[in-house]
Amino acid sequence: MLPAYGVRDVVVCPGSRNGVLVHNFYTLATTADAPLSVHAVTDERSAAFVALGLILARRAPVALCVTSGSALLGTLPGVAEAAMRRQPLLVISADRPAEWIGQLDGQTLVQPDALLPYAPCCALPCDADADGRPTPLEDVRPLLDAALRRLCGPQAGPMHINVPLREPLFRFTTPALPVVDQPAAAAVCPEARPAGEAPAGLDDAIAPLVAAIAEAHLPAIVIGQCDDPTPWADALHAIDADDRLLVLPEVLANVPGAWRTALWERHGGEGRLPLPDVVVHIGGNMVNKHLKLALRRANRLSVWRIEETADGRPDTFSHLHTLLRQPVADVLHALAHCLPPHPGVRQARQTWDALAKGRARKTSPDRREDLTARLLAWMQTMQPQPAALHVANSTAVRLVAATHAGGGILVYANRGLNGIEGSLSVAAGYALAGGGMSVMLIGDLSFFYDQNALWNADLGGNLRILLLNDGGGAIFDRLPGLDASPAKARFIAGGHPYDARHVAETFHLPYRHTTLDEVTDEDLRWLLTVPAQRPVLLEVGC
Repeated sequence: MLPAYGVRDVVVCPGSRNGVLVHNFYTLATTADAPLSVHAVTDERSAAFVALGLILARRAPVALCVTSGSALLGTLPGVAEAAMRRQPLLVISADRPAEWIGQLDGQTLVQPDALLPYAPCCALPCDADADGRPTPLEDVRPLLDAALRRLCGPQAGPMHINVPLREPLFRFTTPALPVVDQPAAAAVCPEARPAGEAPAGLDDAIAPLVAAIAEAHLPAIVIGQCDDPTPWADALHAIDADDRLLVLPEVLANVPGAWRTALWERHGGEGRLPLPDVVVHIGGNMVNKHLKLALRRANRLSVWRIEETADGRPDTFSHLHTLLRQPVADVLHALAHCLPPHPGVRQARQTWDALAKGRARKTSPDRREDLTARLLAWMQTMQPQPAALHVANSTAVRLVAATHAGGGILVYANRGLNGIEGSLSVAAGYALAGGGMSVMLIGDLSFFYDQNALWNADLGGNLRILLLNDGGGAIFDRLPGLDASPAKARFIAGGHPYDARHVAETFHLPYRHTTLDEVTDEDLRWLLTVPAQRPVLLEVGC
């Protein structure tokens, strides 16, 4: 049933209760036309992030199958991340019959709704009654249909299907899996409207926004994390090129112009850059703190949030004027069509450009930033360019935010709500999808915490890892006042004396070690170009 609904990849975790499900996935994957790929991951916490990486690479739903008990709970951090980023992760959990829950039977807990509020649950009936009579397929089919349709709908996000299975588990007597008619599943992902066709009523809905932009001193569009800006990237380019709005994207927005936001972070507090008074806000979470705080403190600001989904009223900047329940692509294409060039935007861009030219003549005093800039430069000169840059959600993402102009190479981070969890696993999942080289920039706490991502025999040489080992969390050096605490180094920042040499040996990784003072372009060239059958690891001691 899964392939008919766009699912082409299943991540499976070992277990006995889910063994029959894994058997079915394997059977489907090994048929002649191979409509499914199966990926084995032992650690459920890592597996959920591996599935997220596959989703980002495939731009399609991915399923994750786990056994009963606490295995399901291990997926929760990855499920929550997928929920915040509205990514279609389908968790399929095997379960025991309901009568054995709470009866001191091993590996049992209440599994339906265990992933709430991040993933709604489709609780299936047991596969057979107490006398062994199988549950009719027609009793299950409507439940599965509703759950699978949700993965690609306007409310896209994680979904949980709980499957109680009665013993004996391993008879394998069914001669063939049931066939699902493709037409029955075809409507799961609605067809896009023809290019240029706006939804009814959109002009009236955005008319107040167009008027506010016309009256603004400096109208801007602030863009948070966007894993796939493709549907509206061309409209944003037109808006930017013709000075209709000042485009201020995060580096994780994956569109050009992130250098402007980086300049604000470095110089905006000095009063050298103007602050917008009307903001169109799209996308997810932000890395850049100073722009966010400046907008919150602004005396005169109106924010127009574009958010198609029906849940919540995001007010990131504390100045929400209007929440437009419209698809982002529709609104941006309409604005690109109807907004004239704005003189305030043109003047602001000239200020930004002049400051950028002055900054271009200076080298960064931060050696980590310098190394990150060199890594990016190497990646941009490679042919073909790497498919993506994955960054851990701490110091690493801030280094890239300070040095990457935006656009070109895709940049991914677990910015939805996670800290150090799952960064390496997402990169591993992305690499498992193939399609080019993936590069990972990661700190030591994130790396050691998520090292099970490398516990995968299928990972190949298209994953390259640059590990910045500070002997603890470097991000804590950026927090004002924390140095006064004697608990900082060991208990807050996670200080440690370890390097990754033996991790590389365990997982058979080509490995090289150097220091921040001694790292050369030859080291970076080796990281990105050395032929390898396994992921490559360059560790830089800081």
